[in-house]
Amino acid sequence: MKNDRFLNGLIAGIGILILIALVLFFVRQQQAEYRPGNEPNDVAHNYILGIMKRDFEKAYDYLAEGSEKPSLSQFQQELSRQANEINRANVTIGEVFVDGENASVQLNIRQSYERPLLTNASRYAEFAQLVLENGEWKLTSMPYPLWSWNWYYADPKPLP
Repeated sequence: MKNDRFLNGLIAGIGILILIALVLFFVRQQQAEYRPGNEPNDVAHNYILGIMKRDFEKAYDYLAEGSEKPSLSQFQQELSRQANEINRANVTIGEVFVDGENASVQLNIRQSYERPLLTNASRYAEFAQLVLENGEWKLTSMPYPLWSWNWYYADPKPLP
């Protein structure tokens, strides 16, 4: 009789722990929100969140002006092509380095690749580059898959 009560209590406790874990899982997924600040890490966070939420117009607003800046439609098309890669990426923001009107934000990226009976994950650190434009930090580069190789890239010119 005592063993039955103990077993029932144990099963109920396990059930409560599973319920709490599920609630935390779903609540944490919905917590990603845009940050109100304009620090380099805030801009990087908001850009990445805009890409993840497919809010391309919001993400596009964080790009620096320049002759190599893509149009909004080019921006959206390129990132839509990379959607599978983006969906496999998990990005956390690391240290921020500011040098006058330039800043670098460390991004720790984890990408998972699933194969039958096997899941591989690669982890690496890259940097987002920002420049101060009219008092606001704007992006000039971001690692793949959150960026395209031909944005803000000037073709090299031959030496005379």
